[in-house]
Amino acid sequence: MRLGVVIVEDDPIVAAHVARGVAAHERLAVVGAAASLAEARSLMDRNADLFILDLGLPDGSGIDLIEAIRARGGRQPKVLVLSVLGDEETVLAAVLAGADGYLLKDLDTLDIGQQAADALTGGAPLSPSIAAYVLRHLRRREGREKPEERDPILSPREIELLQLLARGYSNKAAAAEFGISPHTIGDHVKSIYRKLRVTSRGEAMVEAIRSGLLHL
Repeated sequence: MRLGVVIVEDDPIVAAHVARGVAAHERLAVVGAAASLAEARSLMDRNADLFILDLGLPDGSGIDLIEAIRARGGRQPKVLVLSVLGDEETVLAAVLAGADGYLLKDLDTLDIGQQAADALTGGAPLSPSIAAYVLRHLRRREGREKPEERDPILSPREIELLQLLARGYSNKAAAAEFGISPHTIGDHVKSIYRKLRVTSRGEAMVEAIRSGLLHL
């Protein structure tokens, strides 16, 4: 059975490109599409596993949709942002609202299907520049706070993996670095999220920095 993807994008050319990338992946299928925030909200009850969404929608911000999805109880879909907006304030707002990944639009080189699959298997794709942007912001913010002193709750291997994820590595790239399968990396990522009691990469970085587990 293929996993369902909802595409939220007001540019029909970009939406069509994303849809082709999703459909080309053997494990994914497009189950809905929206060109506005209002249309996207009407699809929240759709049995979707992933929302791929733009932030600059004609009737509002995609961040509002992320917050609405995360505010719902029960099973929640993953959220992957695909946007031209890469300023610090917007990026951090999306990640801390609960986005599972944040990619800048580069339709010539971006493998939409693989990035979507990574998000669905426990990864959280971040464009390298976005990862660096978020980490710089967190370093400034967390540098003003003394990390909590407590015993590490992650294994040395998990901390090493978290460092790679914080640098923007995908599950596939981290698997190649460690010499193990992407599936095993996905299991490790799920373990990290469970131990830190978080649901996204951004939240994991914040918690790890605050706890002194991740040093920038």
